[in-house]
Amino acid sequence: MIQRIRMDFQVVFWYIYFSFGRWLFGMRFVSRKISSCPDFFLARLLILYGAKIGKHSNFKDGLRVDNVIGDKDSTGDFSKLSVGDNCYIGMGVLLDLPGYIRIQNECILSAGVKILTHQDCGNRLMARFYPRKLADVWIGEGTWIGTNAVVLAGVELGRCCVVGAGAVVTQSFPDYSVIGGVPARLIKTLSRDAP
Repeated sequence: MIQRIRMDFQVVFWYIYFSFGRWLFGMRFVSRKISSCPDFFLARLLILYGAKIGKHSNFKDGLRVDNVIGDKDSTGDFSKLSVGDNCYIGMGVLLDLPGYIRIQNECILSAGVKILTHQDCGNRLMARFYPRKLADVWIGEGTWIGTNAVVLAGVELGRCCVVGAGAVVTQSFPDYSVIGGVPARLIKTLSRDAP
């Protein structure tokens, strides 16, 4: 009973903290302070500001959400993020939201994973060679992305893919692919008949 009251008090505290911060400083406050939000409140906070989060999804501390505001394709909220049921989002994950990130059911994003939906040099000389790219990222059901892997704009990973730790995924891969390396390449294909 006491523990339940304590948890309810903590939820109310964090709700007031973020609501007041947003009222005072705008959405920039929420997107910056989300990394210090305790894990028990992360899903609630994301939903509060527009994300679609499925049942039983677990978020660890240190989540970073970038370009919620300030980018020409930003919406000023988390509405471009969709996470399915029973997903695990590890500590220190970075989600870049000028484009949509769609994470299907049962996915695992290990600690330090980065998902980027845009690449942009800004108004600089290098933009002549590398123009802005904006594209959604799709992570298929049951996919496991290893620690510190990077998924770049426009990538679609099929169902039950495995991305090795530290991989840089620059292209899409079909269902049951095991990939790794920089840039990521197909290592093998998992058996669809596994027990």
